[in-house]
Amino acid sequence: MRPRISEHTFYQYLKCPSWVAHDAKAGHLEDVLRARLQEDGLLPEVERQLLANRKVVEIVEEDMDAAAVKTIEEMHKGVQTIYRGVLEHGHFVARPDILERVEGKSIFGNYYYVACDIKRSRHLKDEYKMKGCFYAEVLGLIQGLRPVQGYVMRTNGEIESYLLEEVATRYHLTLDAIERILDGEEEPHFLTSDCKQSPWFHECKKDAIACDDLSRLNRIWRSEVKEFNQAGFMTVTELAALHPDLVASKVSGVSRDRLEFLHLQARAIADKRHFVLRPVDLPLDATALVVDVESDPLRDAHYLFGVLEVNGKDEKFHAFLAKDPKDEQKAWEEFVAFIRGYIGTPIYHYGWSEQEVFRSLGEKYGSDREVLAMLEEQSIDILIRLREAVVFPLSFYSLKDIAQYIGFRWRHDDASGLNSVLWFEEWLKSGNKQSLQDVVDYNEDDVRATWALRNWALQQK
Repeated sequence: MRPRISEHTFYQYLKCPSWVAHDAKAGHLEDVLRARLQEDGLLPEVERQLLANRKVVEIVEEDMDAAAVKTIEEMHKGVQTIYRGVLEHGHFVARPDILERVEGKSIFGNYYYVACDIKRSRHLKDEYKMKGCFYAEVLGLIQGLRPVQGYVMRTNGEIESYLLEEVATRYHLTLDAIERILDGEEEPHFLTSDCKQSPWFHECKKDAIACDDLSRLNRIWRSEVKEFNQAGFMTVTELAALHPDLVASKVSGVSRDRLEFLHLQARAIADKRHFVLRPVDLPLDATALVVDVESDPLRDAHYLFGVLEVNGKDEKFHAFLAKDPKDEQKAWEEFVAFIRGYIGTPIYHYGWSEQEVFRSLGEKYGSDREVLAMLEEQSIDILIRLREAVVFPLSFYSLKDIAQYIGFRWRHDDASGLNSVLWFEEWLKSGNKQSLQDVVDYNEDDVRATWALRNWALQQK
């Protein structure tokens, strides 16, 4: 039987085409919670709250075929809003969050249905539009009329529309590529950080290493790989072996500065060592704070604000924890009150997400402006400082990748931000205290890893 194509297949392809190929060969047991988390969805109970003021018919059948039959029955009845409906046609199966009746002509009568997904992101991502095109195609096959607009509902209940024709060409090219993969055709692989979303990531990485593909270079663009390939450079080893002047004489579509950086990145990977370009710009204060936030996107909530308090050789970890999402404000305000006592102290974090959280919660709860200014003005992003000064022999520069490179180890083998959310959900569902402790341990390891990177960076010459 031909593998089915769903909206999730488009997400998988856009993140990593090999994901589609591996699933087709090995079969796939979908982890619904993990998929919702990856694809910017919310928990059903949160979605139901957003739809509380609407007259909604929910499709509750667990079997997809039975759910599809029930959905068609409700569409024939002309119900206004269908939640969690299933649309099937051939090997296409789609499950938009909402099907909404609008005026027009279809096989159902003087109305037809359009699809809408509920997403937490404020940005209208291409992957949302791609799914919208897929919903429209299946709806067109079922009701005899293809919608021309797609819709996304935000966590505040607002709905944003977009024209499907904006991504129609890319959608059809993507669908054709997916069909070819399901027919057994192999697509050239390109290793990116998006591949980490796939359960087959380690296979992707192993394949890239085995063929020494240029996509192993950190943040290299597809267009740059194409330029190198046209110049005869097919592997990292080949690129690393030549002097940059000789590489520059053969590659015309990449700037000299960019070419020299990629060449150095290739040398680092080929030689399995890092290069220090300049001293890492970091303060030498004996007192510092290191912060890390754990967030539950499924509930649009933040449940842990972790702080490593450093005073010379003394280090103490503080966990401002919301054991229930309803306690977010209390945990946040306790964190803010703690930060207030450290005017002028460097506040370290890794990556941009903490600053986004601080700004959004400051607006949400009308927090102390002086502390919000401190969190912005005293913050030091270790990732930015390292990128400016050090070239690592790594394909990815995540906290886990770089900290493990310098020898730091997390207590959990499967430590990740995604698993932190799943542990927190397990705590909420079952009251398993170990799951909650796993969350706290993971957060503490993250801030300690960030501090270890800071200390390592200051030692580099």
